[in-house]
Amino acid sequence: MRVWTTLGLLMLVACGGGEGRYGADGDGEGADRPEPVTVVETAAAALGEVADRLQTSAIVESERQADLVPATTGRVLDVRVDDGDPVAAGDVLAVLENVTLDASATRASAEARRLVEQVAEMEALHTRGAVSDKELEDIRFQLRTAQVSASEATRSFGQTRLTAPFDGVVASRTIRVGELASSATPAFQVVDLEALRVVASMPERDLPRVAVGQPAKLTSAYDDSRSSEGTIARVAPVVDPSSGTFRVTIEVDPEQTALRPGQFVTIDLEVDRRRDVLTVPKRAIVYEDGAPVVYVVGPPDAEDEADEADGEEAEAGWWPPSWLAGDDDEDQPEEVEVDEGPVLVARRTPVRLGLVDEHSAEILAGLEAGVEVIVLGQAHLRDGARVRPPRTDDEDVAAAEDAE
Repeated sequence: MRVWTTLGLLMLVACGGGEGRYGADGDGEGADRPEPVTVVETAAAALGEVADRLQTSAIVESERQADLVPATTGRVLDVRVDDGDPVAAGDVLAVLENVTLDASATRASAEARRLVEQVAEMEALHTRGAVSDKELEDIRFQLRTAQVSASEATRSFGQTRLTAPFDGVVASRTIRVGELASSATPAFQVVDLEALRVVASMPERDLPRVAVGQPAKLTSAYDDSRSSEGTIARVAPVVDPSSGTFRVTIEVDPEQTALRPGQFVTIDLEVDRRRDVLTVPKRAIVYEDGAPVVYVVGPPDAEDEADEADGEEAEAGWWPPSWLAGDDDEDQPEEVEVDEGPVLVARRTPVRLGLVDEHSAEILAGLEAGVEVIVLGQAHLRDGARVRPPRTDDEDVAAAEDAE
């Protein structure tokens, strides 16, 4: 009979005879439900340095890059280099055949040689009085004219040979032996890989912040591992009215091998750097309603401790009294204390920012050096939320030993 009475009382209490574990609602959402503790990572606000950077993009090009075009049409007799071959200034890259130019050069040279012999004969006759001064001067004039024509024809003959204008490498070859080459299509492109540059267009608002000599980092847009250093060499003194931009020329480190002409790169310009200023990690900054804030970690105040005590009491829950559950101690739940580490409180703190780079943020107002701010786990916190740092490996070992 006692068993049935006990079971009846238990059912009566469970169905509404008292408040639930977390309050009178019975759904676990009562006012006495304990607030969860969020594990967070923190870092101290400290003096450091932060850089002001501008980013844009452009294409790498060579300061010395030439498209070699035949001066006249001719059939290709010989091609001596190919893509990627190094060349020196004056090296013959290809030989073209042009019958008309060759014949003109031959005729002009022969005419000049004939007149040289004729002038020598006329000078001998002039010394004996057989030729007048006017006749001698006329033949000399004909010789000078023939020599000029021969020189022009010889230069035209030389233009059937394509030569490298400077030291570099062959970037492309578009002609083949036997085909007809003309001035309509470049035969070769020669590039100097040690004289690279990047010409970027920057918005007008950044003109006062960009200056010659500032460092730049150039990174391939498709491979972050391929990057190089550069320096601003020239800044255009005018703004293009059609686009509202100005040109910035960046010289690439001549000893680098990561970047090549034609590559699309991201440009990171460092236009300012401040040292010995109060900084926090950039990831500590969160924006609420467009305003920057950080969450500062500290011990709870009196009000927080009272709320924590209420939460612990609610967490203990409801258990039937001894007269209802029975007299045996083994029927009572075993109380186990779990050490979760120190419990702290997160305080929402508005701040005023200065420079912000990819790693750090400058704090102009709102914090002092040495204050611990949350850098991981603050995304969904509220002001006054309970937090604690993660336990170290030694603490985990100690907790396991205590549990045993």
